[in-house]
Amino acid sequence: MRWRRRARLAWEVLRALAPMVRIELGLRRSDLRETCRRLGVRCDLTSTEPPSDELPVLPRWSRAPIRASYLVVSRWPAGDTCLRQCLLIGHRLRDLEPVLRIGVRRADGRFAAHSWLEIDGKALDPTAARYAVLGSAG
Repeated sequence: MRWRRRARLAWEVLRALAPMVRIELGLRRSDLRETCRRLGVRCDLTSTEPPSDELPVLPRWSRAPIRASYLVVSRWPAGDTCLRQCLLIGHRLRDLEPVLRIGVRRADGRFAAHSWLEIDGKALDPTAARYAVLGSAG
């Protein structure tokens, strides 16, 4: 059974490479909304609704694509950023209609920004609650 899991992960890594190239090109050549549209990920930069404290319940099939996405982005030459991770995972889980959100915070006098995905209003990233959503800045 273990070899099946490894083979599935290897397959998912291969499937993630082409979208990752598209993500990189999109981030360099167009704006974030257009990149999200092309990837099938909804981008919410206007909502003031904070992320829920609950984690979403994901289907079992989503485990391998998520693991493969983390693996690909962690070794990506242009850098391992939360935005790249969100875009790749969002693209891979687009059947679940993920929403990309961006937040900001000030910690120790320094400005920090973070992106995360939400499915059914619940953030995949438990640290999302530490950030004020970008829509609330206006």
